[in-house]
Amino acid sequence: MHQIALERLVAYLREKVPMARHFDIRPGRVDGTGLVLEAPLASNFNDKKTAFAGTLATLCTLSGWAMTSLVCEDAGYQTDIAVIKSDVRYVRPCSEQMIRAHCDWPGPEETAQFIDLLEGQSRGVVSLNANVQSRDKTAVTYTGDYSAKIL
Repeated sequence: MHQIALERLVAYLREKVPMARHFDIRPGRVDGTGLVLEAPLASNFNDKKTAFAGTLATLCTLSGWAMTSLVCEDAGYQTDIAVIKSDVRYVRPCSEQMIRAHCDWPGPEETAQFIDLLEGQSRGVVSLNANVQSRDKTAVTYTGDYSAKIL
């Protein structure tokens, strides 16, 4: 169910957000730890032949947007979602042929608080963490706050 939803969300992004098409963002997997968005290094490298920082930030940001979407859908809500605060740390270069941003599921308490806000105020904010690994080491860490408003 979540995998199909992620594929639908990425198709939506590729249709509505030109950058998602240009970076060739693709759905990865969804499992008990979180979700993955990916993009090929072949079309997203910099002058050093490592991953372009803009692609890394975009993958992390959109992975959080997709996670927020899945959490809202799981609760039965159709929402308008926007990132309202983010922090990206570039720890080391990423040279993986397929760049993968992994966004963690929010914890049960965070999810419950977020859904309570949605139910009570028709809007809520959830904080999410994402990362990019390269050669089995952390290349990028990301935190983002996402606002969701019930449509």
